[in-house]
Amino acid sequence: MLGPMPLKSMLRSLKKERLPLLRLQARHRDACISTTVKFSGDPGQVRLGSKVTIEGPTVVNVAQGGELNGSFLEIGDRTYIGEFNNIRCAGARIVIGADCLISQHITIIGTNHGTAPGTPINTQPWVGDGVVIGDDVWIGAGAVVMPGSRIGDGAVIGAGAVVRGQIPAGWIAVGVPAAPLRQRT
Repeated sequence: MLGPMPLKSMLRSLKKERLPLLRLQARHRDACISTTVKFSGDPGQVRLGSKVTIEGPTVVNVAQGGELNGSFLEIGDRTYIGEFNNIRCAGARIVIGADCLISQHITIIGTNHGTAPGTPINTQPWVGDGVVIGDDVWIGAGAVVMPGSRIGDGAVIGAGAVVRGQIPAGWIAVGVPAAPLRQRT
């Protein structure tokens, strides 16, 4: 049976897990960042626009294996990020434009593991080209945005879609993989 956590261990854990979030909140005072957001990385590698909201428990990771190596997250003004999301730069740049609605249970990934044969996947370098999401984009619940994706201004991504590649501005895209269905009217 496990006993209570010793005070020293508890403080060390608190510092490791909560301090980066507190620093992020301090840098972006007009943003509304839930206290249940799990943030890892350097708050200096994040730029939040005015009146950004990030609900928890969302995971925001701007580190790659504990190192920054080119990781950067930029979120535009008035963008709302809902609950239970997973945003991982992993050595790449993720840009989410202004006035976006990111629903819940969404994953946005900047890079993937390499998959060359003959080398264990967990020892291979990260590969990917980051993600760019334009202004005024709505991403429905449960969607996944893969590395290298570009979503144009005013696009809508349907619930459960997997975006891999480009979605034109002003289009509604659905499916696996996500494909443009029709233009917004």
